[in-house]
Amino acid sequence: MQLNDVRTLTVADEVTLDAPGIYTWTIEGVGVYVGKFTRKSRPLLEYNRNVDNLLGGRPYRKSKPDGFRTIHQELANAVVNGLPIWLRIVENCIPADLNNRERQIINALAQGGLNGTK
Repeated sequence: MQLNDVRTLTVADEVTLDAPGIYTWTIEGVGVYVGKFTRKSRPLLEYNRNVDNLLGGRPYRKSKPDGFRTIHQELANAVVNGLPIWLRIVENCIPADLNNRERQIINALAQGGLNGTK
């Protein structure tokens, strides 16, 4: 089973995947992760590949085989345990504002969610 098989994708009104923006991964009973993208492949494909590699015992990258982040591990655990997963494309913003906007949303979460901010 892959991440694509168990996640629900939603795109907020008036938001497009064709412009940079902010997304969240929500795992029921686990938490929320906030990320940014300039390419739609980041939230739609790259996490799927990373979770597939993790579950298949393959390295994260050749140069960094153990580089899986907490979100990859939690998504993999959710897939294995059949937990509901939501990928939400939350908003678009200009590339120059992505880092600040991502940080604002992370800081708004209690304890930083799955991003690990305390």
